[in-house]
Amino acid sequence: MKVITIAHQKGGVGKTTLSINLAFAFADSAKVAIVDADLQGSVSDLNEYLTGLDVVPLDSLLKGNLTGYDLVIVDTPPYLSNRLSELFALSDFVLVPTKAGILDAMAIRATIALLRQSMDLKPALKAGIVLNMVLPRTSITEEVKEILSGYRIPVLSSAISQRVSYTRSPVTQGVFGLDDSRAKEEIISLAGEILDSLT
Repeated sequence: MKVITIAHQKGGVGKTTLSINLAFAFADSAKVAIVDADLQGSVSDLNEYLTGLDVVPLDSLLKGNLTGYDLVIVDTPPYLSNRLSELFALSDFVLVPTKAGILDAMAIRATIALLRQSMDLKPALKAGIVLNMVLPRTSITEEVKEILSGYRIPVLSSAISQRVSYTRSPVTQGVFGLDDSRAKEEIISLAGEILDSLT
């Protein structure tokens, strides 16, 4: 069983939407569960729409009680949490989403610091930064690239655009239930990069 944790100690960067869409992308060929580690319970509230996915409690993961799954995706809370290091220790891959602005790139500093500590303790842990909610015709500035490169965490080549489809996707089997081929391509590309890193 592989564990992918999506983490950023800041709200509004699209962690839950990414969690759901990646889960549906992987569910095409794997048995997938989502762990809702956010006290807001956003994923749990959407359970009725997540056909083919299991929403499982955080305690089941922390206590090692999850069996029968190929992949578990952990949606983390949008605030500083003493649980992040514990979750990173249980993870095989940590995905850190960020918007493409200078302040956004700087805002992941605390998350990256925790992640680097976990990677030092667990050298097999993989990680990647994904640019999320990228506005159309937006070029990533050299300043943003410089900030991100300084974190020593790979910036994935896949990027997720700002699309209405992503806003609707939590109740439509992800973007796979919508007529938006570009959104599907973006999520499939991101899922493929994560899988490549894990093999």
